[in-house]
Amino acid sequence: MFSKKTQNYKSEYLIGQIDEKMNVIGCPICSLTDKAVHDYIDALFYENVNDPVERTNFVKGHGFCPKHLKMVENHLNAHPELGILGVNILYHDLFDYIEKALDEIDGKFGDGCELCEVEKKAERRYLELFSEFFSFPDRREKYAQSVSMVCLRHTYMLREIKGFEFNIFMKIQKEKLTRLKKDMEEFIRKSDYRFSHEPLTSREGQAWKMLSKFLE
Repeated sequence: MFSKKTQNYKSEYLIGQIDEKMNVIGCPICSLTDKAVHDYIDALFYENVNDPVERTNFVKGHGFCPKHLKMVENHLNAHPELGILGVNILYHDLFDYIEKALDEIDGKFGDGCELCEVEKKAERRYLELFSEFFSFPDRREKYAQSVSMVCLRHTYMLREIKGFEFNIFMKIQKEKLTRLKKDMEEFIRKSDYRFSHEPLTSREGQAWKMLSKFLE
């Protein structure tokens, strides 16, 4: 069992991960949740693919859902050092179910996807950690001034986090959107040949990316 000191250190470390995302365009909760899933995939195919529990859970869940099948493919393509023996072993376990599913009208695949559960738990953890991060005035101000922006979906989900200062957060979100709109308007204006001599700022040039990540 972790001591209170150890728990506080762990919490501070995880909050520090959010702090590091303040200089990165995109939603810190999305980014860290995605990393948690990729870390799980990495561990699975590096050393856990022969774990009977992992293989049983994979078959019980009817494999991975389409979203996570693609994520596994992308991860293995990005990390050739993992090889493809592991994925062949794991996917081979699913053949009995696949063959039976062919005889059914509504055979389901990935309805019990283990990576969905990993993602769900990680997402909840980082929503709560963002709430803790946001409770510090200096970190709150850092978020307000940063290029990082919690996406629309996680903005809604933060409303459900107990103790989260949602009204203050929404005020900052609206201010960030107003600034973002202005940056996009400046980009459009400076694209006119009459004003093309005016230099673009970094934020103006990346405004569309920030909005895209916000809406993902």
